[in-house]
Amino acid sequence: MPLPTSLTRLSQRPGRSVWAIMWLLGLLTGGAGLLVQSMDRSQANFETDARIAHRILSQRALQHEAVLATLSLMQPALDSRLPAIYPQFLNMWRRMPGQAWPANAALATVLNAAEGQKGAPQLASTDFAAGRFWIAMAPASGAPDAAAYALEVSLPLMVPWADWPFGDGPESAAAKHTQVWLEHGNARWQIHAGDDTALRRFVFRKHLAATSQPFDMVAERSYGLADLPWGAWLAWLLGWSLALAALASALRQRRARQRAEELLRLGQVSRLNALGELAAGLAHELNQPLTAVLASTQATTRLLAEDPPDLEQARSAMGSTVVQARRAAEVVARLRRAIERPNTSTAVPLDLGQAASDVLQLLEPECHKRQVAVQLQAPAGLLALGDPVALEQILHNLVTNALHALEQVQGRPRSLLLQVEPAAAGRLRLVVQDNGPGVPPAVAERLFEPFVSARPGGLGLGLSLCETLAQAMGGHIRHEPAQPGTRFVLELPAAPAGASA
Repeated sequence: MPLPTSLTRLSQRPGRSVWAIMWLLGLLTGGAGLLVQSMDRSQANFETDARIAHRILSQRALQHEAVLATLSLMQPALDSRLPAIYPQFLNMWRRMPGQAWPANAALATVLNAAEGQKGAPQLASTDFAAGRFWIAMAPASGAPDAAAYALEVSLPLMVPWADWPFGDGPESAAAKHTQVWLEHGNARWQIHAGDDTALRRFVFRKHLAATSQPFDMVAERSYGLADLPWGAWLAWLLGWSLALAALASALRQRRARQRAEELLRLGQVSRLNALGELAAGLAHELNQPLTAVLASTQATTRLLAEDPPDLEQARSAMGSTVVQARRAAEVVARLRRAIERPNTSTAVPLDLGQAASDVLQLLEPECHKRQVAVQLQAPAGLLALGDPVALEQILHNLVTNALHALEQVQGRPRSLLLQVEPAAAGRLRLVVQDNGPGVPPAVAERLFEPFVSARPGGLGLGLSLCETLAQAMGGHIRHEPAQPGTRFVLELPAAPAGASA
């Protein structure tokens, strides 16, 4: 019996390659997500630190402007205590009207130029290679005796390392992957060197808030191998592997539970089928002898009612009744043995031609009523091993089915052929072929399953019972399409040489 569709689906479980692909896809997807999260987090932290650094430098630059504005407004004499308060001021100058700047000629020129722009601190000059720049401011009051002031600022001392977000010095380990510099035109002063190797770079650029120091603070953060989320990847690898293992285990348990349920259901269906086959077998096998018993008793009644009664014919009819009654008893006994010991059977040499002839003789009235031309081709001496009652039941069922199919033939002769012939490997073949309409292809594939029938109103148990009986005798039965009609082939093991029926 073929497996139910549900059991077939259960057998089609995912293979190892499917699980491997699922594991790899999940690993790659989760790893990519963790990588994106890590990069976004690194970029957010870097931008926060860069904004803090920009604010600190802008505050220092504004502080320089405030010192110059205060000096220009207050016009004090230079105090030696001021560089102690502001260590980034390398030099401070005060120039009274009519005096020259106390610096070299080149510096004096740029200071004069910066001083010429009245009212606000101005960038005088830069020397980023030496790490310094100069700013100057003319008197804010515009009085003829007011002095101008200038500052020389150290870039290294301008950075407050105590508050610096990228570490406590230019070579700090915290800034290993970060480059920070101030940029003015094509000149650059490096605060942190960082490194050049990176999988990805984050860049921050912003102008300082002081107009007198028009510098861009630029920061770059390199995202390298050390920044990859190795720990998160390892945790994801373990978690995903455990999740897939748990899923596979749950699916296996679910399939095992479903398989057990389907097998239980299949066992129940098989028992129902067996019960149906038993009932069908009992009906088929008892129908023949009971029909003969009824015919014989009716004939005996008619013979005894004659005047004078025909006792000799009546005695012969009663003898036939006894024979058929014993045959019915043998049918019941064989079925009982099959139930009590289902794997035991009695195989004896059988003449297939004689068995076919007996069945045709029994069904001769049916063939005559349907106007079916019957032909038997059976060479003498072809003996098979089997159960005579089971063989007769199989042949009776096949011939009866053929007669029912031939009822649909109109306008052409109806024919039925029974043929016995040798088969390969020590077996014999008995063919039952009709020229009826044939079996529909959709039904032909399931013809030997219980409760499947090509005949309207049929129970679908006869052919299933025939297959069971044939297998019990060591043979098999199959259906073959014919043009036109239907062809059933029963194969049985041949009897040993020298055996007699």
